[in-house]
Amino acid sequence: MSENTIYNNTIYNNTIYNRSPFTCVSGFWQVKNKHDNKFLEWFKTSLLINCPYVFFTDKEGIDLIKRYRKSLPTYYIECQIEDFHTYQYKDKITTHPVHCPSKELNLIWNEKIFLMEKAKNINPFNSEFFCWVDAGICTYRTVAPPPQSFPDLNKLRLLPKDRFIYSVSTPWNPTLVTTNNYYHHISGTYILHKNIISRFTEMYKLFLAKIFNDTNINKSNIWTDQVILTHMFKTFPDKFYKLCEGYGTLFNVLY
Repeated sequence: MSENTIYNNTIYNNTIYNRSPFTCVSGFWQVKNKHDNKFLEWFKTSLLINCPYVFFTDKEGIDLIKRYRKSLPTYYIECQIEDFHTYQYKDKITTHPVHCPSKELNLIWNEKIFLMEKAKNINPFNSEFFCWVDAGICTYRTVAPPPQSFPDLNKLRLLPKDRFIYSVSTPWNPTLVTTNNYYHHISGTYILHKNIISRFTEMYKLFLAKIFNDTNINKSNIWTDQVILTHMFKTFPDKFYKLCEGYGTLFNVLY
């Protein structure tokens, strides 16, 4: 499959909503994860963000997520983990009982930027900005998001269009960024303008290939997307923009 080809599967669309400056991108697959089966409880609130979504999942997942998203504007794309760009690295992934309990979970994490590019290429809501949001985002696991549309457009206008917009997971310490150490500064929720998504995806692809194909790099490290993005940040700090601190706080700031 060409890297620029949209997944050759049935596309489901439950809305006639056709324009929004901002699209959330998300996904869900039933794999071994860090939270057992808590997702179904979290989804009662975490999937109520009042913003258009492009949602990647398998056929069973579409039926599941529709029950939670209800009438909120959502564009569903059916795909399998085997379709991922990252699937080629499955046998090279190291798991960890706490940080990464399954190879499939690591594949999902590292596929996020590629799914954002797919969403941007389709762009069903004619958006300028795209945001990755975990389906069970921690901010709204026990409390529903505000009912108004997300994000606040006045706040959105202030965001840079030429940098990777992120929130901090842990304080920056460049001495901890090594190929032998599990450390991340970049959290897993982030925003990019449509004009830089493909360029950033290509950068990520190159880092991913070097990490998993270079025999000099430690494969026993836990190479999650947050760890890889942190290595990218160390190499290209001028391409990143810190909006706030804490997991999921992008939503608190931009509502």
